Formats: sequence, C-alpha cells, structure tokens
Amino acid sequence: MELGDRYECEFWEAGCLLWVGAKDHGGLSYETVCEQLWGMDPAGFTTSLLDLKIFLPMGLYQDDGYRVRVVIGDLNDQEATEWVAMVRWQLDLSCGAMLISGILGDGHEVDLIPDIESLDPSTLDCLECYVRVPQGIYQVEVYSYPPGDLSTGWGQIVNPQLFSPTSGIGSENLANYFHRTRPGQEPPLWITCDILDDHEATASEIKYVDFVVRLMPLNLEQSQSMLPPNFNAMGGEVLWNFRKPDLCPLGILANDQVN
Repeated sequence: MELGDRYECEFWEAGCLLWVGAKDHGGLSYETVCEQLWGMDPAGFTTSLLDLKIFLPMGLYQDDGYRVRVVIGDLNDQEATEWVAMVRWQLDLSCGAMLISGILGDGHEVDLIPDIESLDPSTLDCLECYVRVPQGIYQVEVYSYPPGDLSTGWGQIVNPQLFSPTSGIGSENLANYFHRTRPGQEPPLWITCDILDDHEATASEIKYVDFVVRLMPLNLEQSQSMLPPNFNAMGGEVLWNFRKPDLCPLGILANDQVN
C-alpha cells in the first residue's frame, strides 16, 4: 500500500477483540506477545508492547465478525465525521507489513496469513491478514462506526439502558437523533428498520464498514511528542475514546456496495 491507497477485509470470526501490529512482532515470538498480555505481570504491557510500538489491541463487546477498511493517508469526509470510538498510537513497521486480526491464540503461523491484496474479492473473508507498507514509524488510528459498532460507543448513544454513557456522551432516541440533525433527509434502511424495530429487515445484503484503520507516516519529532493511549492493564487492551457525532451517522458503505 502507498499513500492514498484503501483496502478492505472481512473477518468472519473474531474473539471479542481487534488488534493491529507489526508483522514480525518487533522480533519477539508470538508466544512472548501473548505472555505479555495474559502473563503474571499484565501491567508490563505498557512498557513491553506499547512502548515498543509493535502491538495495539482493542477489546470489543462481543465476538461478531466485522468489515475493516485500511487507509494510508487522509480520511474522507464521512469517515472523519461519523466515528463513535477511536484509539490512536504508533506502530514501528520497519518490517514493512502490518498485521490486522481478530484472534489470539497458540499455533500462530505468520507465513500462512494472507496479504490483504490477495483476498478473494467476492468475499474478502479471512481470520487475519497483513498489509504491506513502506518501512517506517506510523501513527495508527482505529475508528469504529455504526451500524455494526462493537466498541460500543454507538450503544452509549442509542441504548444507554445496556451501555452506560461515558461522561460527555448524551444518549438520545435514534429517531430524534436522526431527524434533529438531518431534517428533511431520508434515513438509510438500517435506521428505518431500527426505528420500526424490524430486525428481520435489517438482515439485508447491504454491507457497511465497521472499523477504519488509518496509517500516517511519522517523523522522529512527531513520534516523540505523542502521548500513549490509556489502557486496561488487567484486560491487556487499549481503551476506546468515545464521542457522539454532531450529525447522526448514516453508515459507511463497503467498497463493493458503492455504485
């Protein structure tokens, strides 16, 4: 991938997490990475993995599959305005490749992981994949979007009974949220079905992007000035930053859904 490129992949199974990292794990074995996450000293995660800039894991609400878009460079207007959760840090991709995955466990065979560009274009299905990039240090941002948000920042907005809102997140009925911020507009099908509580109709073939992973090359000064993300040491995961968009999100159509 080069600056301006965009690719998507579809994780058909995940383990309540999404992670990105250097394909070579910074020279560490995969078993060592797992031990740092789940070993006797989980607080060591911040110095051993975050500070090494080789691994960035985020916890998810449940183990659904999801669609990921990878972007090198600027977000488009919809990607920049509709996100409900985000994390930001750095990755040392001196090895020239970034792994994207929703699973962790024994028997990790890096050589068998497919290149995102080689995925079957009719499905884009995988358990994990890697993206080739120019060697260097990158700022990495991971954004989550409705309707398939698993962070769940969206739940804090429209379902506060199940997801207690973070400070600064104002919960709101979805119908009110849409019509208040987009008066006169026709809602997309998923919002109409949600308002009507017609969950069967939402099981259409329309696919949306659930996460955007954005990479931006960093120089040394930029790298040194960044503050590390907050993390849950006991859970071994970076904490999401939540927000309520000014405009009700419409959902980001997957590339193969755009005419």
